[in-house]
Amino acid sequence: MTARVREDELAVRIEQPSLVDLAADKIRKLLLAGTIKPGERVREEWLSSILGVSRPPVREAIQVLLQQGLLVRSPRRGVRVVDLTEDDISDIYSLRAALDRFAIELGVPIKDRSSLDPLRRAIEDMKRSVEAGDHPGYVEANRGFHVGLIDLGGNRRLTMTYVMLMNQMQLLMSVNLSRESEADRQLGVHRHEELLAAIESNDPQQALIALDAHGEQRFLRDPLPAATDDASGTDRTR
Repeated sequence: MTARVREDELAVRIEQPSLVDLAADKIRKLLLAGTIKPGERVREEWLSSILGVSRPPVREAIQVLLQQGLLVRSPRRGVRVVDLTEDDISDIYSLRAALDRFAIELGVPIKDRSSLDPLRRAIEDMKRSVEAGDHPGYVEANRGFHVGLIDLGGNRRLTMTYVMLMNQMQLLMSVNLSRESEADRQLGVHRHEELLAAIESNDPQQALIALDAHGEQRFLRDPLPAATDDASGTDRTR
C-alpha cells in the first residue's frame, strides 16, 4: 500500500509544471506585454529579482526561450529579445499562410465537429480580452485559434512546425497590438468569426477564401519600432 501511494504521489509531481517551466512562462508574458522590448538585453539577475526565484531556473528558462526563437545570444551583446527584420517578418507570415492553407486543405470538410471547439473557445477568449484590455491575453487567444486550426489537419509534424513558428509570431503580434485601437481588436475578432463560419460550412474553397480575407497583412506593412532604452536612459533589464 505504501509503495502504491508513493507511486501515485510521484505521478502527481511529474504532471506539475517545473520551476523552469513557470519561469519560462513568466518571461514569455513579459515579452508579450512589452515589458521587455525587441532588441533589449535580458539579464539573469534582473529576472531572478522580479520573478522571485533563484538564478539557476531562470538560466534554464532563458535556454528554453533561446530554443524557441524568442531570445538570441550574440558575442559581447549577451542575451537579447529577438529583433526581427522586415525580411524575417515577411518570411514568418508567408510561411504561416502556407501552413494555414495546408491545414484547411487537409481538414475541411470537418469530420468531427468537436474539433472546432478550441476555435470557438479561442474566439470567446479574444472577446473577453478585448473587453478587459488584456493585450497578452488577446495574443494568446489568437495563438489558440490558429493552433486549433492547424490541428484540424490531423498532421502532427505540421502542428509541431506551426507551434515553433507561432513563438516569434506572438512577439510580432504583441508589438503591433500596442499600436491598435479597441476597434481594431474587435475587427480582429470579427475576422476570426468569419473564418470559423467558413470552416463550419464544410466548403474548402469558401474556407480558403475566408482565410485569404482574414490574413493580417498589416504586419508586413508596419515596421517594428527600433529598440531603445527606457525613459531613464538606462538598460531596464540590468
